[in-house]
Amino acid sequence: MSSRTAFILACAMLVAPGLAVAKTAAKADCPSAVKEAVLKAHPGAKVTGCKEEKEKGKTQYEVKLATKENQKLEMDISPDGAVLVTEEVVPESSVPPAVMKAFGAKYSKMKAARAEKQTKADGTVTYEIAFKDAKGKKHEATFKEDGTFVEEE
Repeated sequence: MSSRTAFILACAMLVAPGLAVAKTAAKADCPSAVKEAVLKAHPGAKVTGCKEEKEKGKTQYEVKLATKENQKLEMDISPDGAVLVTEEVVPESSVPPAVMKAFGAKYSKMKAARAEKQTKADGTVTYEIAFKDAKGKKHEATFKEDGTFVEEE
C-alpha cells in the first residue's frame, strides 16, 4: 500500500465517525414533545432529521420523517408539540386543476418542477409549486385549493 493510499484511508477513518455523530446529534436535538407529536400523528414513523428554525419570529422544528409505509414527509412542529403543517411531495397529476391553471396563468413561461401538498393543523390545504426562472433561480409559489395565489418564495 502506498503512503498516499494509507494517508487517505487514515483521514477517512478519522472523519467518518464525526459525520455519524453530527447526524445523530441533529436528530437528538429534537425535543421530546416534538418527537411525541410526530409519533402520535404517524405511529411507527422514523425521524430522519430535525432542526430548529425561526418562522415569522417564532421557534419551530422542521422534522423530516419516513412513515411505516415509507412515505417521506416533512412536518413543522412548535416546541410544545403542536403540529403546524405537514408537507408531502405529490405528483402533479394530483394537484387540483384550479391550482395548475392559476400557476400557468401567473407563470406562463415557467414549468412546474415539483409539487407539495401542505396541510395545516386546522385541515386547510395549500399547494406549493416549485419552478426555476429563466436564469435558473429556484422559486416556490403557494396556492389555495381553489387556485388563489398565496405567496412566492
